[in-house]
Amino acid sequence: NTAMDKKKYTGRIRNKTILVFIVMFIGINCAVHLQIMNRINEEKLKATYTAEATVRRIEAQINKYLSKSDLLKQIIESGSTISDEHFTELSGFMMADDDVIDVIELAKGGTVSSVYPLSGNEEAMGLDMLTDPDRKTSATIAKNSGEYTIAGPFQLVQGGDGALLFDPVYVKGENGQEEFWGFTILVIDWEKFIDEVKLEKLEEASYHYQVWKKNPVTGKKLTIAQCEEPVMNNALEVVCEIPNDTWYFEIVPQGGWVSTTQAAGGYFLVIALTILVTLGYWQFELRRYRDQVHAEELEKAA
Repeated sequence: NTAMDKKKYTGRIRNKTILVFIVMFIGINCAVHLQIMNRINEEKLKATYTAEATVRRIEAQINKYLSKSDLLKQIIESGSTISDEHFTELSGFMMADDDVIDVIELAKGGTVSSVYPLSGNEEAMGLDMLTDPDRKTSATIAKNSGEYTIAGPFQLVQGGDGALLFDPVYVKGENGQEEFWGFTILVIDWEKFIDEVKLEKLEEASYHYQVWKKNPVTGKKLTIAQCEEPVMNNALEVVCEIPNDTWYFEIVPQGGWVSTTQAAGGYFLVIALTILVTLGYWQFELRRYRDQVHAEELEKAA
């Protein structure tokens, strides 16, 4: 009978120990998983702040260039006529301290009528922005909204890659209503522009990144900028609204939101704690059983 009682009690201890193992494994695993998720959320908050700060820096650079085109825009809107000589003088002044702006253009009625510098950019003269297949969508959006629009980056007719900043100009007509005059256009060297906003700092901060938008003509993804080796698995996407467009900023830490070492350490901790607690419970029950048997033997002896 004593042997049968011992076998039954040992069986109950084993079953309880298995139950303790399962409960502890689930509980500790949930706690570690929650800690990992908190870590991921913290990293995503940092990445979101980094992406938004980068976009604000990009917008600040665009506004700096826009302020230059506004000089020409204000002259035209005031009703003054800009002669070729005056346009050349003003454009040279605006580009004197800036190597990101490659060309400045005026497009009266949407057709390029003035270009600075003209040398090397003759192909742009007479180009109708409202009918050209690559430019008409962005130009029309700028015309209808009254806000600037960035077209590209794409291959320029005068050669090289660049982006066009369309700034629509409206003047008062004879009836006092605003009428579309045309555009002031800045041709931006895109590679120099990306260097100017210092996107490489994201890589120095151990991030992979990619900035893209939808091509207004085809609707397909158009990459604006990206790191040398974009690995965008499980990337965080930050939507950035700019006038007449939406840019998508994808960012992810180079080592992932949680490193392999951290993840492995978390799961090792789950298993180790579960085994330790289970062994402790097993030893406690065995000790309690031995004490109970010893007490019964003493009682019989008495």
